[in-house]
Amino acid sequence: QKLPRRILPMGSLVGHLTPSAAQHLSLPPGIPIAQGGPDAFVGMIGLGCVRPGQSCLITGSSHLHCVVSDSATSAPGIW
Repeated sequence: QKLPRRILPMGSLVGHLTPSAAQHLSLPPGIPIAQGGPDAFVGMIGLGCVRPGQSCLITGSSHLHCVVSDSATSAPGIW
């Protein structure tokens, strides 16, 4: 019951803001609502870490070393 019915790519249109949500958020009703994504990966875009060879460190409740590669990479114990 808690899993979404549809899986959409990041940035896809999910729907539009309802009048009651718009009033609660002080936003105009009907504005488009887009599918979000994992905070670290969206943060990489905001940091400009988008080309192969670039890396960034994102810290918070966890610490992530994020690297952009032009090829798939894996190692035992990492998925």
